Amino acid sequence: MKVKALSRSKESTQRECIGDLRRQDRNLDPSYHPMQRPREYTRAVTAAKINRMFAHPLIGNLGNGHQDAVYHTAFSRRSLLPLVSGAADGCISLWDLSSRTNV
Repeated sequence: MKVKALSRSKESTQRECIGDLRRQDRNLDPSYHPMQRPREYTRAVTAAKINRMFAHPLIGNLGNGHQDAVYHTAFSRRSLLPLVSGAADGCISLWDLSSRTNV
């Protein structure tokens, strides 16, 4: 029985210095990548969905509220009214969410 082993020269596997990149052979023939088009289509659809999702704000504007970052929010477990928010400017606000006004 004959056994044929793969052999490589040391020049192809060793680098001259640590910063050298190794050459990577890639076959760009489409017959070897049958799932490339569906994969790219899926990526494009996912990117479009993410762009559409982040195109609109996730929370409505509550009008003239805090002047600085909001750190804490709290609401009732029984209903959404009232919403209380506390910010870095030292103010605590009570909100009516149906009319989006500060009470």
